[in-house]
Amino acid sequence: MKPIDPRLLRASPAVRRFLAACGVMAVATAAVIIAQATLIGLIVTRVFLDHTPIARVSGPVLILAALALVRAVLHWAFEAGGHITSRAATSDLRRALVGRVLRSPDVHAAADVATAAVSGLEALDPYFAQYLPQLALAAVVPLAILVRVSLLDLESAAILALSLPLIPVFGALVGRDTARRARGRYAAMAQLGSHFVSVVRGLPTLRAFNRGEVQAERIAETQDAYRRQTIATLRIAFLSAFVLELAAMLGCALVAVEVGVRLDGGGIALAPALTILVLAPELYLPWRNAAAQFHASADGAAAADRVFALIDAPARVPVPAIPREPLSPTDAPVRLRGIRYTHPGGAEEVLRGVDLTLNPGERMALVGPSGAGKSTIVRLLLRFDRPDAGSVEIGGCDLDLIDPDAWRRLVAWMPQRPHLTAGTVAAAIRLGNPRATDREVIRAARLACADRFIRALPSGYATPVGDGGRALSTGQLRRLALARALVSDAPLLVLDEPTVSLDPATAGGLAGALASLPRDRTMLLVTHDRELAARVADRVVELHGGRIRTAVPVDVGGGE
Repeated sequence: MKPIDPRLLRASPAVRRFLAACGVMAVATAAVIIAQATLIGLIVTRVFLDHTPIARVSGPVLILAALALVRAVLHWAFEAGGHITSRAATSDLRRALVGRVLRSPDVHAAADVATAAVSGLEALDPYFAQYLPQLALAAVVPLAILVRVSLLDLESAAILALSLPLIPVFGALVGRDTARRARGRYAAMAQLGSHFVSVVRGLPTLRAFNRGEVQAERIAETQDAYRRQTIATLRIAFLSAFVLELAAMLGCALVAVEVGVRLDGGGIALAPALTILVLAPELYLPWRNAAAQFHASADGAAAADRVFALIDAPARVPVPAIPREPLSPTDAPVRLRGIRYTHPGGAEEVLRGVDLTLNPGERMALVGPSGAGKSTIVRLLLRFDRPDAGSVEIGGCDLDLIDPDAWRRLVAWMPQRPHLTAGTVAAAIRLGNPRATDREVIRAARLACADRFIRALPSGYATPVGDGGRALSTGQLRRLALARALVSDAPLLVLDEPTVSLDPATAGGLAGALASLPRDRTMLLVTHDRELAARVADRVVELHGGRIRTAVPVDVGGGE
């Protein structure tokens, strides 16, 4: 681990400001330490050697007390600033990570992202609040003390200068193993989180097959591995503390012996001798603290490494350097030309030379069995992924030349497995169009056959749903998702299995509503329901085995 990760400096302006403040406060701390040592030597010499009355040295004593207060305030400022910076930096990193995942949602497992962004980045607090301040002090205070001691006594300064490197050398030797252990501990924590999330997602299946006890045992095994990694890291931390204390103690002892012998022989005066003896422990203290806090910050640094690895991973859908403005799907055709695609890590092609054209204002239904590649075509159209070969175009312009966000603003999508964020029913629908009026929200809900069940909720459209809100059935959730897509004014409407989990009566009403939609938008309907396809679509395209098998025109609003 680098002492200061340059990626953190680039990722968060707060870190750069905090490092600058640390430099200023470290200089101030060094000045206070040297002033304190000088005053102690002066006061002791006057009182015990010159027999000056205590009242005569009250001024220096008050100054010494004031310096102690200033040093305490500086210590508090270091720690408080570190905590504030930690919150700002973790917020910036989480925002960058979420933005990266939103641009390429399936690049990484959700559990890995959650572990890195939540519990992982929380461990950065010791890095900012404790490690970085000590690092700043270690860069300034020893140098200032060596300069001051050299002005008082060159022999003592030489001994201190020769013994000081033992601290960083021992710290680096122990720290190498600490960094390795910290990475192993983070990997164990990530594995525990991933396994737990997988088990929670699969609870219905595990209960159905009576495999709950087996998974509990596996979670216990993973937790035990995490415990062993944590204990190993703590063991090294205790060992390093002993090594660093020993090196500092030896350095102080050498200076004390050398100064004591010369003081007894009259080779050095009492005031500078006392000043040197007070400064000697202060010389080693920042390096000892920095090496000790390295262990406390190693977990956060390992998590930051993982977060940066996630952020810097090459995007499946890169943003072009000079993006072109996309044409509207109501003005230009959307074409898939020679599309070939294989899932990452997969062995077989999901799409094999697919050629498909969606004309402006057309309603096309894409039908086919599960695994035929329908959802993959939707992902390619939404720019969540790129084909391995071929191109997706709008009006002859490859979507690779268009900003993915700009293209997605032209698409309203109802996913196969919709999700609601925390908020009211109206807010959940309005996510498709934040500018939608209440009348437009209600109209979209009626078209999606959702208005009746929404009005039956305790607070109607103001009922909280999503996390912490009222639970909805799968059918209700899908109808809200459809309303969210319908309220959008995007020119391309992509509906992925809109009637799944709906009873026949609701599905029939929904089919009628879709068939009666104004023909001012282009629509792609992905469905297993051939009756729905024939009722709504102008053209039915069958996908089988990754290839377009048939394309059947149908009468608008009627049969084939």
